[in-house]
Amino acid sequence: MKNLFILSNSPGEVAGWVKPVANELSKRNCGARVTLAVLPCPYASGMEARYGREIEGIDAATTFRALWQTGDRSVRKEKNLVLQLGGDPMFGAFLSLKFGAGWMIYTSRPKWKSRITHYFIPDEKAEARFIGKRIQKERYTRVGNLALDSIPRDMDKNRAKEKLGLGAEEKMLAFLPGSRPFEYEQGFPFFARAAEEVQAAFPEFHTFMPVAPTVDETILKDGLKRYGYSWLGGDRVERIVTKNGHISLVWSDTDPLLKAADLAVAFPGTNNLQMAAMGTPLVMFAPLNEAENIPLDGIPGIFPTSSAPAKRLKKKLVFWYSGKHRFVSLPNILSGEMIVPEYRGAITPHVVADVVKDLLGSPEKLAAIQEGYRKIDFEFGAAEKIAAKIEGFFCPGQSGS
Repeated sequence: MKNLFILSNSPGEVAGWVKPVANELSKRNCGARVTLAVLPCPYASGMEARYGREIEGIDAATTFRALWQTGDRSVRKEKNLVLQLGGDPMFGAFLSLKFGAGWMIYTSRPKWKSRITHYFIPDEKAEARFIGKRIQKERYTRVGNLALDSIPRDMDKNRAKEKLGLGAEEKMLAFLPGSRPFEYEQGFPFFARAAEEVQAAFPEFHTFMPVAPTVDETILKDGLKRYGYSWLGGDRVERIVTKNGHISLVWSDTDPLLKAADLAVAFPGTNNLQMAAMGTPLVMFAPLNEAENIPLDGIPGIFPTSSAPAKRLKKKLVFWYSGKHRFVSLPNILSGEMIVPEYRGAITPHVVADVVKDLLGSPEKLAAIQEGYRKIDFEFGAAEKIAAKIEGFFCPGQSGS
């Protein structure tokens, strides 16, 4: 038997990285059983494995802990491969050792050089690091940015509006609350308050919010209740009721929403790059109002915040991390320029509303954002290249060998 174990962690990686690779593998005949193992992650919602079972090309989905506990030595007798798409490489190292598996990883940095079978790298900057570390060329493949393969490349804007029930001339605004629990628990009501002000000034705009497939509905609704919002739809929130209208939620097939928007308002994340690739004007906000509640990677992520001094220290850490980075929106990071307006710090819904209203009232500013996207080198096709390499691993002599 052949086994492919895909390791991933946060909601963005499962939806933006795992899904396109799994979909591409489903088109090929490598004959491997594909298991998604979700790694521990401070950004996870706990719904990643459930969503993974719905992805075409995934045969089973579980947690890393469950896979580690149930996997026995007989698995070592089979042909195994670990494909890591996000998360701490330590988990890939341990699993590959336990199952006697090859280990391939999508990354931008040449770590674990003695253990990794093959690297998949996203761009020219990453390739320069591998060249600088003198990694043999045959050990890595520049594949492009995997997140770009999770969006349709040829979607027409008018067709996208039609799927949302809008006419070609109707205007649409999208607020994207994020896919991490700490984001969407407060993000939906936070953006709803901003939307109320925008709706008062621009009543002709329809307002939408996408819901990530890994969102825990209970957390979403608890957040809305806490901030006094009601909704239509009963068990499933279909519309958030606002002072000046409503906000429609899209629970599945959110690509038309991203393409149809005249302006998208988002937190930092994978969707920033996806919208840039679609040509949708974007403005990004990273509120640090409750910085002590924002999860961090590594040791700082497990730092207790039960006391006031601990909370103050955690807050300083978050601001320190933020200050280390010139940009946090992916289009800006990749281009090295402020293409997408981004705002960080103590941000209120009123601040968001003022920025959005300014952009909606300035078509030339929206056009400038779209023009700036031309400076980004969008490298598509990563999922196909990764799937081809995996097919070659399991079936030598076929594509990717």
